[in-house]
Amino acid sequence: MVDRNHPRAYFPTRIVAVTLLLVSLSACSGLGQKNSATAGAAPSIIEKLEITSRKPAFSGQVFGDIGPYEFVAGVATVRVDPKHSANQAVVDLDKAVDPDGFVRFKTDLVVLRPVVAEKSSRVLIVDIPNRGNKLLLARLADGSNQFETSSQAGNGWPMRQGHTFAWIGWQGDVPLGTGGQSVGMQPPVAKNGLMPITGTSVEEFIFDKEETKSLGVLTYPAASTDTTKAELTVRATISSPPRTLAPSAWRYVDTGRIEITRPDGFDAGAIYQLTYEARDPKVMGLGMVALRDVTAFLKGNGQDADASKPSNPIADIDPNLTVLVGISQSGRFLRDFIWYGFNEALDGKKIFDAAMPIIAGSRKSYVNVRFAQPGRYSRQHEDHFYYGDQFPFTYATTTDPISGKTDGIFSRCEKNATCPKLMHLDSSLEFWQARASLLVVDGQGRSVPVPENVRLYLMAGTQHGPATKPEYGICQQLSNPATQTPMVRAVMARLIDWTRNGKMPPASRFPSLEKGLAEPTQASIGFPNLNSIGLSFPGVFNSLYVVNHKAAPAEIDFGKPYKLLLPRTDSDGHDIDGVRLPEIEVPLATHTGWGLRKSGFAEGQLCGISGTYSAFAKDAAERAGKNDPRPSVAERYKTRGAYLEQYSQAGRRLLDDGFLLDEDLARLIDHARQDPRIAHLPQ
Repeated sequence: MVDRNHPRAYFPTRIVAVTLLLVSLSACSGLGQKNSATAGAAPSIIEKLEITSRKPAFSGQVFGDIGPYEFVAGVATVRVDPKHSANQAVVDLDKAVDPDGFVRFKTDLVVLRPVVAEKSSRVLIVDIPNRGNKLLLARLADGSNQFETSSQAGNGWPMRQGHTFAWIGWQGDVPLGTGGQSVGMQPPVAKNGLMPITGTSVEEFIFDKEETKSLGVLTYPAASTDTTKAELTVRATISSPPRTLAPSAWRYVDTGRIEITRPDGFDAGAIYQLTYEARDPKVMGLGMVALRDVTAFLKGNGQDADASKPSNPIADIDPNLTVLVGISQSGRFLRDFIWYGFNEALDGKKIFDAAMPIIAGSRKSYVNVRFAQPGRYSRQHEDHFYYGDQFPFTYATTTDPISGKTDGIFSRCEKNATCPKLMHLDSSLEFWQARASLLVVDGQGRSVPVPENVRLYLMAGTQHGPATKPEYGICQQLSNPATQTPMVRAVMARLIDWTRNGKMPPASRFPSLEKGLAEPTQASIGFPNLNSIGLSFPGVFNSLYVVNHKAAPAEIDFGKPYKLLLPRTDSDGHDIDGVRLPEIEVPLATHTGWGLRKSGFAEGQLCGISGTYSAFAKDAAERAGKNDPRPSVAERYKTRGAYLEQYSQAGRRLLDDGFLLDEDLARLIDHARQDPRIAHLPQ
């Protein structure tokens, strides 16, 4: 495959300039150290918890023997000692100090719990919010991210287990929510004494709208609205030469917004990058403190022995197993949380016994730096060179042959026995857009180890998050609706059983160098030639180089590329290795983890986080009319009964292997029986 991402000839590094203050990654330590702002003070405490809402969840629905659930929302005020070694990893913490020597911030707390504590499983699952959204219940219950009505409970699986859930605000650019509908955080602004901090920052905009004027919102206010003091460039793709726009070609609407008039020769998918002097960075790294200390408070071991301490809304449940889950952006933050050493509580114990990053790939987050932008993450076309995708990639401690550094996501927690048992789930898209091969293969294409307390699972044939229904949007092909939720439920059950009872879970099912990974070419991967039906194999993927983000401007070393590999596929285009749910194992369509942008929207570049769905022809006649090389549905399955038998057998194998629950197998078979795509087959 030609690396069309390689912009050596014309990518000026100043476009991705951003002033970042990196920190030493010392592990957190316990309460015994006397280096606090006030002698004897705890490194941090929950000073106040204001409950803003407490009411029945799901309209009072009763979940089997567990009974009804309750929804609790509040705002916690956290006091942090900036001088204590447990907090030293937080960038700019010393620049947000109150007159008494402490730093304070507010964060949302949302709890979903059984009303009757004695009925609970005593498992606390903390779902890291994604841009303020509560995502996990939709995956564990096929329901909603809100908890008002009975229909929002979906199939009710996690509630029927008696699990307690919590959401803690960590993302400093998401405002505090109202009543628990969203989950945000209010961090302090870093200052140099009484003076504001300024520095170079970069914003990227891809509007994907057919409009002549577009509005770009800045993460941080501009120190000046004089366009001559900033630089705005535009390029068609990441590998195209940039054009610097004249200061008169755009304007500041105010200190937080710019308006761009689309220049001639560029379509709706063009990349605009603004390099400007920003002001007032937020102490975003406090999000890790929030997650650590509010969870410790909920567990009952994170507070001073003070009679006036806030009331814990799950004190009567007294959880004895704590699981951390992060989906997409939140999964990247989860990896950072462990990497920085924040899974060590202030008493030296583990905060989270188990963890599950979902669709995070090999990336981390753009959080614990000055002028952080937590919503950014590198893709092939979008945000390509932003912070958050450099070594380490794998959980084991390894030496990177490209950068020469030695590190690992588990490097710190291994030193003090605070590593969680961890199950990492990726979709097929994470290999194309999030360099998931670097979890098991280093940058020179050599295998790297996976720790014994880690499992890696590929949700084969799926896109980043399943489409509710196939749609085109700005992509050439329909998006991929292949489901993930039955597997997520089963794996969650296995993770809890592994952590609580020591029952070994299924071995990793993830493409590796020994089995399943190949060079990123169509011939090596084995993807079928489907050009005749308009489904072209990509000519691009999300490449990676060593980038020095300490420099301003950032320095991209194009002489140090990482070797990336992609999953092999079968003759239908489905990943061979990984966990193949029945709709992939016994298919009625091709499902991929990649899609391509259509004409007018940076044609031919990868289409964000969308995959592709391409249905098989009904029968041989339709297949011939479409010139489709893939066997039709009728040619694969002579009767509906034959299809359902193969489908059921595939499901039973997954059930035996631990990747499906009994109730999900029954649901999947019932859904397959009613699938309109087999209605034309004889009984």
